[in-house]
Amino acid sequence: MVHLESQLRRLLACPQAKLEQAESAPAGPGVLLLSDSDQVTHYYVESCQTLRIAIGNLVRGGRGAKDAPRLKERLAENLGIAESRVTSYLKEHCAVRWLQLDEGAAELAHFAIAVLRPAVNE
Repeated sequence: MVHLESQLRRLLACPQAKLEQAESAPAGPGVLLLSDSDQVTHYYVESCQTLRIAIGNLVRGGRGAKDAPRLKERLAENLGIAESRVTSYLKEHCAVRWLQLDEGAAELAHFAIAVLRPAVNE
């Protein structure tokens, strides 16, 4: 638990990046955290094999990991906006943080979901 808490603190301390800056994310595995720009609301946590691709997928259509095909729909419902507006909302009002991890990304993502309770993770 102490190790996961430490990793979660590291993730939360990572600098925010706009979603359009996906190309600056590492090409390696890790965990990403999608939040509003003010860091008040956490929307989504994902463990992924390639951070750059996962963040790019969020920008291109609000698609998350293969196990979360309805991410765009759930974001629209949570935000109270039309699904067609989700991508522009993400670009204008949201930021992403990531932590590159070679091992333990899935465990950290599960822990982060349990602790942060992001709005659209089930």
